[in-house]
This record gives sequence, structure tokens and C-alpha cells, in this order.
Amino acid sequence: MSIERKFAIGVAGLCVASGAIGVRTRTVGKRRRMAAFSTMPRVDGGVVEVDHRRPSGAAFGVVFFNGLGLPHEQWAWVREHLPETAACVGYNRPGHGLSSPLPGVTLEEQFQIVDQLRERYLDGLPVVLVGHSLGGYLAAAYAGSRGDAGLSHVVMVDPTVIDDLQAIVGESSDSWTRQRLLLECLWAAAGLNILRPIGPFREPYAEEIKNSLTEYHALPRTWTTAYREYMAARTYPPLGKLTVPLHVVTALKGTRSAVKHRASQERMLELSDRCRHHVREDANHIGIVGERTHAKALAELIVPGSRT
Repeated sequence: MSIERKFAIGVAGLCVASGAIGVRTRTVGKRRRMAAFSTMPRVDGGVVEVDHRRPSGAAFGVVFFNGLGLPHEQWAWVREHLPETAACVGYNRPGHGLSSPLPGVTLEEQFQIVDQLRERYLDGLPVVLVGHSLGGYLAAAYAGSRGDAGLSHVVMVDPTVIDDLQAIVGESSDSWTRQRLLLECLWAAAGLNILRPIGPFREPYAEEIKNSLTEYHALPRTWTTAYREYMAARTYPPLGKLTVPLHVVTALKGTRSAVKHRASQERMLELSDRCRHHVREDANHIGIVGERTHAKALAELIVPGSRT
């Protein structure tokens, strides 16, 4: 048998095996997700996947806004370090995890979902909004649209700066991001992303969360939805002035230009007259939420009245 034929057979075998692994991982992952998390009916007839807790005697509530292409499990270490008086709501936006898709979802429709979550799980509590990456923008945009009614403060964690994102539309970095998201979708469909080494999305977490993230990223829908969210973000309006206090947390490790990234993040300080900037030189964009040390520091910023 020729080398070429052996190579072709090997590639075909890999494709079949990875495809089978992908199907199994997605099936097991959906079963585990349905057992671990609940869903909340949406006003449009769909559902929202929710991970919530409200202990008796809760003093404040927290709503977590996920980063692009990440599920609510990304906040696992942060939640672990919050006090017992914290009522927490993590959720997946439309099209992610068990949350029903909502084609062409608008910012206001995203905000209405948060309104529902607050009413159902955090009613009567002052609420802290915490968002990572694109979720940082969404948290601040929601606060800006709702004023200070029932809100304590906002924590933006290495947030996406929409002005910067829109400035690079059509440039090579923008094209690469779109291509990468589509390639991730193809890898997920083929089951190949399961076989590659643990990446930055999963590495800092406990084994249970690593498995959950692997199963989540094995879904092609995760990446097609992330692609649509990225494209939508390029059209989002700039953030307006906030009437509540704001914490901006910036990760510098691994950035192309720490000086440029820091300066970009500092522009977010203009959003509130009561704002503090926390720079983490030893944290990268994922680790600032996923690594336990940094997660503990974030939890301290979330607690109302924190002077950190």
C-alpha cells in the first residue's frame, strides 16, 4: 500500500473518530447541562438558561454578563468567593447553551431578558452588574438604559471598548476575528476542537468546569451565535453616562500593547463620576475571571460598599 493511500486512510479514520467523539460529547453535554441548570421562560416564548442562588437573608444580588463565546460557568471562581449574603444570577444569552435562539436580537431585547431575571430571582435586592469582555459593555449599557433604579454599581472586567471595535472594521484584525469564529464552528462540527490540548478558555478551572466548557465549545451553535454577536457589536451605540458607581478592571498580560490597551480602558472611566480603575498586570483576558486569585479580587469589588 502506498504512503499516500495510508495517509488518506489515516485522515479518514481521524475524521470519523473525531466526528463520533463530537456527537457523543454534545449529547452528554446537553444531558449534563439540563440536569445542572434551570431555564426561565422568555416573553417571546423561548427560554433562558439560568444558574441562580438566593440564600435566605440575601443582602444584595449580582447579575453576571458573559464574555463572547463563553457560558455562565466562566464565573465559577468569582461566585465561590462571594459572601453567603450574595444572591447570584448567571445566564446564557439567546442561542447559547440551553437558551433558545432569538434571530436578530436587539440590545433592548437583551435588556428585557435581564429585567425578567431581576424580577424573578432578585426582586427587592440592590443589584450589582458584572460583565466580562463584550459582557462588560452589555452590563454598562443596561445600567445606562435603566438608570439607577435598584442598581448598586457596575463592574466592567477587561471590557470590549465599542469605539475601538468599530474603528477596526474592515481591517485585518477584524477579518481574523470573524474567520476564527467561523473556523471554530467548523472544528466543533467535525469534533476536532475536543481533541486539541486544553486552551486558555478552560485551563484555569476545576475539572468539572473544564468538562462543561469542553462540551459547550463542542457545539457549533456556540460559535455561530458568537459570530452573530460579534457582528452585532460592530453596530452597537457608544456607552452613555452612568448614574451609578463603576469599577473598571483591566488585564494587561498578553496584550499586543499594554500601554495602548490601558489607555483604551481608561476611557471607560469617563462613564461615571464615581469610578475606580484596577489594573492587573499579571492577568490576561481570560485569567482575570478564570484564575482563582484574580477571581477573589473581583469578588471583593462586587460586594456593595467595597473600598478595594
